[in-house]
Amino acid sequence: MIEDVDDHGFVPERAKNLRAIAASFQAGWVSGRAGACQQFLFAINCWLRRITSALARCIAAINNEVSRGTSMQANDSKSAELVGRLERLPFSRWHRNLFTLCFIGVMFDACDFALFGMALPPVAREFGLNQAQAGLLATVGLVGAFLGALFWGTISDYIGRRTSFAATIGIFSVFTGLVAVSWNVLSLSIFRFISNFGLGGEVPVALTLTAEYSPSRIRGRMTGSMMAAFPLGLALAALLAYFIIPTYGWRTVFIIGVVPAVLLFFVRLIMPESVRYLISRGRVAEAERTVAEIEAKASEGKPLPPASVVPAGAEERGVTVFELLTPERRRQTILLWIVSFCFLWSSNGIIFMLPQILVQRGFELKQIFIFLFVQAVAAFVGYTACGFLIDRYGRRPVLFLYYFIGAFFHLWFAQATGVWIYFAIAAVGWVNPGVYGSNGIYVSELYPTHLRATAVGWFFGIGRIGSFLAPAVVGFMLQYGLGAYVLHTFALTFLIASIALWMVGIETKGRVLEQITAAPKPA
Repeated sequence: MIEDVDDHGFVPERAKNLRAIAASFQAGWVSGRAGACQQFLFAINCWLRRITSALARCIAAINNEVSRGTSMQANDSKSAELVGRLERLPFSRWHRNLFTLCFIGVMFDACDFALFGMALPPVAREFGLNQAQAGLLATVGLVGAFLGALFWGTISDYIGRRTSFAATIGIFSVFTGLVAVSWNVLSLSIFRFISNFGLGGEVPVALTLTAEYSPSRIRGRMTGSMMAAFPLGLALAALLAYFIIPTYGWRTVFIIGVVPAVLLFFVRLIMPESVRYLISRGRVAEAERTVAEIEAKASEGKPLPPASVVPAGAEERGVTVFELLTPERRRQTILLWIVSFCFLWSSNGIIFMLPQILVQRGFELKQIFIFLFVQAVAAFVGYTACGFLIDRYGRRPVLFLYYFIGAFFHLWFAQATGVWIYFAIAAVGWVNPGVYGSNGIYVSELYPTHLRATAVGWFFGIGRIGSFLAPAVVGFMLQYGLGAYVLHTFALTFLIASIALWMVGIETKGRVLEQITAAPKPA
């Protein structure tokens, strides 16, 4: 009971509103640091046990993979049949439920991710940080997201998509709540780092799972629409920041951040393990049971069309991270990492540092939240449109134009004044982060199942290097009078990304995943 900790300063019976609740949390944790440290260490211990268990499973799987060298051949025909049965399914209520669960997970991920940038000005005031120090504080969380993307993307190819999705949701929910009770910059940095360790892994895992369950004919639309939850989360963050931070303080929005933990119940209820993952691990019987259950739900009592067999060649197996840089994949992987670095430099530079940039230009905090809301709404439209466009016109031309034209949108926003600034920020939002989801789809299509999540995780993870460098660099630029040129760096990185994207040279529109990865790569 909360009443048991009154000696730590909590007075819940007097908390008439959210302001009082946030104040009681702050007072309790400032005056009772010993108790706070004990609870923190207990939480860390619990999560370390879970992560250690997952690592043990991962190491065992790697040893098993290396020892057998190549994928098993005996079940090839059955595997091809199961993939064909998945591909024939119509978009059904079952797909919609899975889509909704991943959509909400990504939305909460993005909301939590963006809230820290919106809360950064009042956080900096409370702890007496200058602009450069505030940028470094944002960088701490982004380093956590960087490591989370690498870790969870890789490990989900060994322990499964479903397990990894649940773990990332649990981690970022718990530690986002703990951010609300931070008593100094060090505790805030630790909680935010661990929270982002979960945040960084959730999107690659959700994207991979959705792509593997989406029929090839609608994969761009289905997965792109799911990833449109990201800008919706940004819009939700802007609304929460607008209505809560000025009145109740920044801590309150992070108290709300524990809500996504509710999703863990629905993960157990709705989300099966990826059939393609099960096949890649040789668990064909389990995959067949899962397909049968999905067919029963997706058919809704109607006859299904005949299934076509989707053959796929045998996959040479090794340690997935190393396979990304084998001679036949090295060029493709490095080009995609360049795209990711450039995109996340500009994207997270805006998410985390745009409030600071606009404060320096003389805008009030509430007006800044309106700009961010406009950007998020435009991004939602841009995300959704991109998903439909890549299924209609192809991945390469649409993604190239998003990046190329987007470079000029950033320059427009840098120069816009008056009412035109609203149009300019909307144009930026259409492409940044509007291209984010479809870019992830493209990456997931270019690699075979046994290393797909690793490829997506490292794509976003390498990009996180740009994302955690950007706030620090932007912070120093603002501190030393170079703020007028920040948006120009975002324009340049979008231009570089457009060139690297086009050089990948592979079109995946309308093709089954196994057919894409079995096709010869361009020289």
